[in-house]
Amino acid sequence: MILIGSIVIGSSQLTRGHEWGDDFAAYIMQAKSILNGDMQNFVGHNGITIRRSSAQIGPVAYPWGYPIILAPVYAAKGISPLALKLPGLFFFAGFLICIYWMMKNRLTRTESLLLASLFAFNPLLLNFLDQILSDIPFLFFSTLALFLMMKEKPRRTLDATLLGTVIAFAFFIRTTGILLLASFLAVEFFKIWSKQATRETNLKVLRNAVVICATFGVMWIIYSLIFPGGSESYFDQLKGFSFKTALGSIGAYFKLLGMFFGTSIIWKYLYCVLFIFFLIGAWIRQKEETILIVFFLLWMLPLIIWPIWQGPRFIFPLFPIFIYFTFQGMKSVISRLPTNYYRSGQWIFYGFWLSIISIFLVNSSIDAYANLQNNRSINGPFDAYSMEVYRFIKEETPVDSVIIFFKPRALRLMTDRDTIMSTECDRMFLGDYIVLSRKVGENQQIAPEEIDACNLSLDEVLKNRRFAVYEILK
Repeated sequence: MILIGSIVIGSSQLTRGHEWGDDFAAYIMQAKSILNGDMQNFVGHNGITIRRSSAQIGPVAYPWGYPIILAPVYAAKGISPLALKLPGLFFFAGFLICIYWMMKNRLTRTESLLLASLFAFNPLLLNFLDQILSDIPFLFFSTLALFLMMKEKPRRTLDATLLGTVIAFAFFIRTTGILLLASFLAVEFFKIWSKQATRETNLKVLRNAVVICATFGVMWIIYSLIFPGGSESYFDQLKGFSFKTALGSIGAYFKLLGMFFGTSIIWKYLYCVLFIFFLIGAWIRQKEETILIVFFLLWMLPLIIWPIWQGPRFIFPLFPIFIYFTFQGMKSVISRLPTNYYRSGQWIFYGFWLSIISIFLVNSSIDAYANLQNNRSINGPFDAYSMEVYRFIKEETPVDSVIIFFKPRALRLMTDRDTIMSTECDRMFLGDYIVLSRKVGENQQIAPEEIDACNLSLDEVLKNRRFAVYEILK
């Protein structure tokens, strides 16, 4: 019932448009290139967008795992935002199943259902299903990998092969999936180093580690032979690293965990209280759940040193760990209550989380109802004004034209024209046409009211409520 309710509400929040961030466009273009068999062509054209823009807006190519997931949907429906969001919905359902089975042997059945419900009806996660991004599929694979790592019974060769495969899938979706393998190896080799196990047990640990690494390695080799590179351009962004930014990120990401509950001041205070229980839970379960602590710390490290703010979606894999240890911390405190207060403490525990779930359920249902009432509103790059611009560019500009636009990958997806982003007048000469948004000001563009200061010879060829299109006369 929880699973069905979550799918119904999640699907009801899907719109027929998309937000203006254009990472989604790169994923769709990669899916299209897989179907067309011209992946190198995509890398070449997207390389123009990435390298000639005023700032690096992403890698030349994202890992190809998520585009592979999108490819069948694109083959059936083309550029249909609503259809392309369905894989995320299915992977979210898979994640809920994983999180329940992960907790089933660590919490009571009632507690496991409460924990799963917190995710099933969480407004932040359900609202995010309206994005064509890799975060939800990665959340499924990272949670499944952690579940397999936490299995208490002896790991057979088949289990090790399955774990290596799941980690490889996670890596093919997000490069940071390699941290799953690093976390596993760190914990396993610590067991050997601590000299607490027998020689036979240590040999089993080494054998499993070899099988997992070999499985991962074979799959990575096959993947590398089939798909072109491009993800390595991520590391160019590390040039902007500074200790000041890293120190600021520690506090920022600490606060960001609280967004699981909400953004109002009440939720922020509640999060600070729950964080104490999280620390208690992590401490008392450090021996049993070492893998979760190691993964949590390793995952935070690249986020902190990354010079570009990533936002809440990059800590989605940490939410299950945070909530689980919070549960354990609260249970530990309740278990230390005097006998005559213990049962009351349990009911307070259940009542507290049921209240949170009820608030989540009501808020998510209201959002879903509003979206359906608005007929799954078309927004962002798929609205009528944007479509008018795309039609003009496709029909009225030469196929070798270079367009300047604040979301270049979205424009290239819709027009098949090389597009770059420019916030500098001198860079404008790299383009043949300029498309300026009349609504976003100086967001990755020169504001329309300031374009005259560039002293360009411009001919206005199209103007509507949201955009102005100019030809650069050379």
